[in-house]
Amino acid sequence: MSQPRQFRLLTLHFGLYQFSCAMAGGFAGAYLLQQGLTLPQALASFAALLAVRFVLRCLSLVLVRRVGVRGAMIAGAAVLATQFWPLIHARDPLWLALWLFIVALGESLYWPCYHSAVAVTGAPDSRGRELGLRNAIGAMAGITGPLVGGVLLQRFGPAVDFGLAAGITLAAIPPLLLMAPLKAGEIPSLREALRTVDRRSLKAFAADGYISGGLMLAWPMALFVSLGSQYESLGVANALASLVGAGVGLVAGRVIDAGRRDRALVWVSLALVASFAFRAFASWSPLAAHISNATGAAVIGVYTTVLMSLIYDRAKGSGAAYRFHFAMEGGWDAGAALGCLAGAAAALATGVPSLATLPSVLGVGVMYLCVRGGKAPATEAASA
Repeated sequence: MSQPRQFRLLTLHFGLYQFSCAMAGGFAGAYLLQQGLTLPQALASFAALLAVRFVLRCLSLVLVRRVGVRGAMIAGAAVLATQFWPLIHARDPLWLALWLFIVALGESLYWPCYHSAVAVTGAPDSRGRELGLRNAIGAMAGITGPLVGGVLLQRFGPAVDFGLAAGITLAAIPPLLLMAPLKAGEIPSLREALRTVDRRSLKAFAADGYISGGLMLAWPMALFVSLGSQYESLGVANALASLVGAGVGLVAGRVIDAGRRDRALVWVSLALVASFAFRAFASWSPLAAHISNATGAAVIGVYTTVLMSLIYDRAKGSGAAYRFHFAMEGGWDAGAALGCLAGAAAALATGVPSLATLPSVLGVGVMYLCVRGGKAPATEAASA
């Protein structure tokens, strides 16, 4: 099967899956708060999820070796479609634990395989443009998904919203079935995966995880509280933010393809620091919350494209994309779990929800040092 067809099928899958995440998964933290958890408790729950995912990732190798990268990605998506029933009953600790386990299992299968698929279906000379297009599609899903999810949750309840999201997650599987088998390199044993690690990329991904603990996990819950704990308000805020991010990702992709990744990295690092500062003050003003959410989305649109263009190029250059991303995802889990715990400690100590995002700013410097001047020589990417 041609690479363009593989890319189109994977992008179609991504759009549907991201829409499901935006209309339901993106409200999971807010829903936990509505079920009676405090912000520190919710962040601790996400840290536990990431720790379980880290462990299950090692066990997932057995299935990936049996069914291949595409088969494991399909299995992961199917498992994730079942998460919403236990989430509805998350007020009960046993149901909450079951939800955490299902999400950890599904994501341990899905994300290393998805990133491997992106790495081997893309072309290095158009990596920035492809990532920009995929980020723009994800942003469009991020515009419509929160609007739909916010209305359904607020007016019809979680059963309707989460049930529809489960159906859309399942609808994202057929494009994967139509893809040819993915040549993501030999699936390693656990010992091989840990022995051949691209340390530079691992540090970058761990730093990204630490940053994401604040931006992707703590911030949506802090924003929800700042907006009066209304699902529709959160949905509108996230839709506006995604609208800003859609165009920015496309522009960033063209900058990277023109060979100006390091220049973009300097500006996006400074903008990330400013974004954290704006978000820290969002608890005192709903307007400030909206502004920081929208401007933050523009920053993330560039940041994600800059970081992942390097990661995917190094994964493809390694000649073993799945082995590469298996290690990287483990680093991300560890970083994100620490980011969640640091955010929980900040929120608990200060009593201010938006300050839960602030500790993650420390990851920006590490990310900058790891990405600056990064290239994708096969000899370096494969070395220990």
